[in-house]
Formats: sequence, structure tokens, C-alpha cells
Amino acid sequence: MERWKKRSIIISPYLQSKEMKKKHLILMLVISLLAITRNAVAQKDSSGIYKTAQDFQERKLSYAINYKNEKHKIKDDILFNDKIIVIKHKGNTYTLLKSDTYGYRNTNGEEFRFINNKQYKILNPGEYLLMYVYQPPSYPPKAAAKYAPTYFFSVGAFSLPQPLTIINLKKTFPNNHTFHDMLDENFKSDPDLIRYDDFHKMYKLNRIYKSIME
Repeated sequence: MERWKKRSIIISPYLQSKEMKKKHLILMLVISLLAITRNAVAQKDSSGIYKTAQDFQERKLSYAINYKNEKHKIKDDILFNDKIIVIKHKGNTYTLLKSDTYGYRNTNGEEFRFINNKQYKILNPGEYLLMYVYQPPSYPPKAAAKYAPTYFFSVGAFSLPQPLTIINLKKTFPNNHTFHDMLDENFKSDPDLIRYDDFHKMYKLNRIYKSIME
């Protein structure tokens, strides 16, 4: 019996080491999850800047505030200089180039992306097949038809938007014939592509895309 006791004393530190490593790994995972959760909570009801496509994809805002109890201004229509965006944040003023800035979320919760110094409103920020609308900021009332909103799409946050048309969607997914057939079955013309599914709370195009890709 004495021999077995001595042997157990020799094995025990090894087992303890493995157990400690396991506990350490679990602790690190918990800390990581808490950090992600804390970041998500901090971004809730926030307004701010998306510096990069990666930031947009990760929903990471810079110069962020909670617009329910804080105030700041994001001005992107500077007179005589449409290349910059000015942020007034916590008593300081920051000037950024639109060409170096991905986009922003305003205090109404709307999100925008900068393309060639113009802002495109992102209609469905949480989706992979992103949809946009571009509306010229000002135009004479008589020219309203000429300056009507135009719609775009991109596959993910990193791709450049292109006109939202049935043929462009087919060209983007040339080998996905099921997707082609679903487009033909559900949309008679390009303007139909922006139909919203009130029941599922998403654009019909995205619902079709997800049903095929999942």
C-alpha cells in the first residue's frame, strides 16, 4: 500500500497540470465571450464611424456614442468640400476623408457607405447580400424624375456596389442556376427586387438568397 501511495504522489502533479491547463483554456474562452458580449452591448443604440469594411462587418464603431443619452454630430455634406466628413465627438472635432472612411451609422440608426465621396444608404446592414439606395442630396422639384433613387447591391462588405438588376445578380452568381430560376419566378422586373417581406422582416431578395445558400 505504501508503494501505491508514493506512486500516486508522483502522478498527481501531472494530472493537476493538465487540469490547470484545461481550466485556463475555459477561463480564456469565457473572457473572450464576455469581451464580445460587452462590445455588442456597448454598440447598442450607438452612432459612430465605420473606418473599414472589416469594422462594418464586425459592427465595430469608432467615435461611438449612445444616441439615447449622448450627443454628437456627423456632418458629411460640407459646403464646397464633398470629400470630407466632420465628427464632433465629446467636445472634440475630427475631420476624415470619405475616401479613407467606409461609412457611418447616424443617430436614427441608419447606416451609410461612402463610394466616390457619395453616401449610399445600406438598407439591410445585417445581411451578406447587401442592398443600397443612392438619393442625390438636392435637386430642383421639376427634375425629381431625373434624380429618382437608384438601387445597388454588393456581395459582402468588401465588394463594390453595382446596379441592382436581375441580369447583374445572375452575372454575379453565374453558375447558380437555382438562384437564376428563383429570380425569374419571383421578380418580373428590376424594380421588383426591392420588395420587402413584412412577415419575415427582410427584403424578399435576401430571403431567396439565404434559402438557397444555406
